[in-house]
Amino acid sequence: MITNYGIYNHHELDNTLLILFSEEEVLSFKKISPEMEILYHDSKIVGYRIVNFIRYAKIKYSGIIFLPAKPLIDVINQVLAKYDLELLDYKRQSGYVTKRNEDKLMVFALEGTFLRDMTISKGKYVTYHELYIENDSPNDLIEIEENIRENIDFFQMEEK
Repeated sequence: MITNYGIYNHHELDNTLLILFSEEEVLSFKKISPEMEILYHDSKIVGYRIVNFIRYAKIKYSGIIFLPAKPLIDVINQVLAKYDLELLDYKRQSGYVTKRNEDKLMVFALEGTFLRDMTISKGKYVTYHELYIENDSPNDLIEIEENIRENIDFFQMEEK
């Protein structure tokens, strides 16, 4: 099972679902069916691309899927199993947590977390833009106004 990955949904690219395991540049790919490609950096597999994923599930959201739901992973794994490819493990956390910076509680991408720009975090505070959150100042770091504890997964916080 693959435990560290990022999933990116692209409506504009034939409803392509991109699953990355590494931030290494894709240098080549092997098309194993009209819908499935294995992505390589030299001889290392760095991801999969599923074209027309809409045939399996409709995802209304375009961009990185920070904390994919178990049913989505189940659908993806059904497609991967069809081609005898390594399956994805469920994500138990997004990698984006609340963390104190001086007297402010902010959102922090833990080391090893996939980011919006398809790179892997080395540990950093993130902006509204990076999490696709509408804001008048998209390049500002996200501050948590509520009384929330530190080290809570941002995408698992209960809505009030």
